[in-house]
Amino acid sequence: MRSQTVPSEVKSIGVYMPRWLYRSDTSDRMFFDELLQTIHESGRYRALPLDLPSMRLGSDVDAKTFCDQHNLVLVLQHDSNLYSSLKRYGNTVNFLEPHVRFVNSKASQEIGHDKRTTKALLKERGIPVLEDAVIDSSLGLSNHLELEKWYVVKPVNKGGGAGVRLIRKTGAKLFGHHRGAWRSLSVLESGNPNSFTLKHPLAPSQITVLVFLALVAITIPLVMSTLWALSILIGIGAFLFFIHIYDRGFTYMPMLVEPYFNDDPDGFSSLRCTVIGDEVVEAVKRTNRRNITSNVSSGGKAQKIELTVRQKEIAIAAKNAIGADYAGVDMLECRGETIVGEVNIGPFTLFCTYTGVNVGKILGEYLIRTCDERAVLPRHT
Repeated sequence: MRSQTVPSEVKSIGVYMPRWLYRSDTSDRMFFDELLQTIHESGRYRALPLDLPSMRLGSDVDAKTFCDQHNLVLVLQHDSNLYSSLKRYGNTVNFLEPHVRFVNSKASQEIGHDKRTTKALLKERGIPVLEDAVIDSSLGLSNHLELEKWYVVKPVNKGGGAGVRLIRKTGAKLFGHHRGAWRSLSVLESGNPNSFTLKHPLAPSQITVLVFLALVAITIPLVMSTLWALSILIGIGAFLFFIHIYDRGFTYMPMLVEPYFNDDPDGFSSLRCTVIGDEVVEAVKRTNRRNITSNVSSGGKAQKIELTVRQKEIAIAAKNAIGADYAGVDMLECRGETIVGEVNIGPFTLFCTYTGVNVGKILGEYLIRTCDERAVLPRHT
């Protein structure tokens, strides 16, 4: 990466937001654009776009030189824990963080993406959470479930609703709530220790359709012209592929199991709020009749709400418990109680289009205040 020295009076705030995220949603674009504009309009700082996964820093000296050349005083890392899977990204963060403040820090990122560690910290601070169990085998899962009670299962280190299911045990069989209905679940041992897979098997009607289409696919070329046969075969192939990916299942390594906690008559619901510093800046209620995650991306509906004073205190405390500067906190309600479901840490869904809140501006102002407060301290350690 080529660098250019900037005037000493203009300090840089590095900003990393991946292109895929910027293009994914209107709220994400609004957030990023307003963030950059707010930093620019401060007059004291400039926004320095950083592509952290592509940077090449080979040593501590390289990192210090980069910070000095760009007068870099802070880095906003609005992304997931990619540094744990991309070696170059991890090296870049490791080299830079001793010399410049990261928001959010690597330590808080690691905690936020580990549901077990997050929950342990919340419990230590008296923040209300559900009691859970860590399950590492199909036998352990079967033994843990009580008949006809509903449970939510999820992986220990994935976000975005990946692997989250609502399940129950009836007799010796396992069922999962899928697309608005209860369907049988198969438990497959993966062959690896502490891991197994849950999957919805094909229904008899789907198997019948597959057999019929296979016979049609064999017969068509014998009775039709090449062009028509090819078109129909492509259509059949597309349908067969759809059936194939209908539910490939999810492998848990291991699994977290929690009791189902929700009594909303309108469906599966959760509260999501964005916390920046010590302020809840926006909040929505998400409801989904067909998907336990209640995510808007999974067909859920969001509406702006005002949290109670107690709920705001819980959300801020949860964010602070993992040492984050900002986070998206999920809360669940049942029988008049509120508990923290998850603490989501970069990137997480924003709800500007529902709440009308300029989250990018608020975060930009928070970054500027953070830099101003640290101005009297030496930047490099």
